[in-house]
Amino acid sequence: MFDPRSPYQRRMWHYESDRPLSISQLVAAGTLDTRTAALLWVLVQRHQSFIISGPTDPTPGVGKTTTMNALLGLLPAGSTIVYTMGMFEDFGFVSDVEPGTTCVLANEVSDHLRIYMWGRTARTLLRLPESGFAVASSCHADTIDDVMAILTHDLRLGAEDVRRLGVVVNIGLVGDIWPQRRRFLTTHFIAPDGGDSEPWGVRLLRLSTWREESDDFAHADGAVMGELATMLGMELDELEAAVLRRMERLAPLTAGRGAGLQTTRRMVDALWAEEHGEPATEADNQAEEEAD
Repeated sequence: MFDPRSPYQRRMWHYESDRPLSISQLVAAGTLDTRTAALLWVLVQRHQSFIISGPTDPTPGVGKTTTMNALLGLLPAGSTIVYTMGMFEDFGFVSDVEPGTTCVLANEVSDHLRIYMWGRTARTLLRLPESGFAVASSCHADTIDDVMAILTHDLRLGAEDVRRLGVVVNIGLVGDIWPQRRRFLTTHFIAPDGGDSEPWGVRLLRLSTWREESDDFAHADGAVMGELATMLGMELDELEAAVLRRMERLAPLTAGRGAGLQTTRRMVDALWAEEHGEPATEADNQAEEEAD
């Protein structure tokens, strides 16, 4: 999937999850549903940045790192990941990699540890999309408003910077019995324009919401999907068809406890090759057989 010649592929300092899971396994566990996963797959493959936020209390084990790794598994074939080094990062990599195919990963945006990013270093990271990079990170925040407060108040990013940050997923722990269940409480897309009169100076499109009473997910209506399609440079029918294809590929892989990282990755690569007219590899054919 990635370029082994790039030294930045090997900077995996504090990025490994204790229990790595694929997007298929997260869907199987009910953390999100197939449609939300399929839409995130489209967004990640169209080079959108994403931030995963989790509750401020309790902090451990909510699944931010696991979710980030699962979404990184949806990147297109040929992508490069840069594993940054927290407050020690000098961003020297920007002249060595191709922005349009590179996702820059920061474990967390906070002032808790030196391996995380904060202040000027975090602002440098979060402004990379202006130069064509995608970025991925996490933060401690209970709601989308809390995420916006961190970006605009604590880090003092301007609205133009925030408008380039793509997807924000808020994860929560739900239920009164142990173990609690993890759910994508909300998934938003930050509009790349407008919102001057909104509280944070940006417009937020809500893509999905977890419903407590039925333990399922409500999704964006046609109007919101139409707006999102325009922002992605797509027609609505084209976006819906892309989401449907991914739902169909994911469905058989979410049975039981769900397919693992390698099987899911083969399926992702197989669909990428199919959509881009590339010849199927042996791994692609294996992925199709596993999906059937």
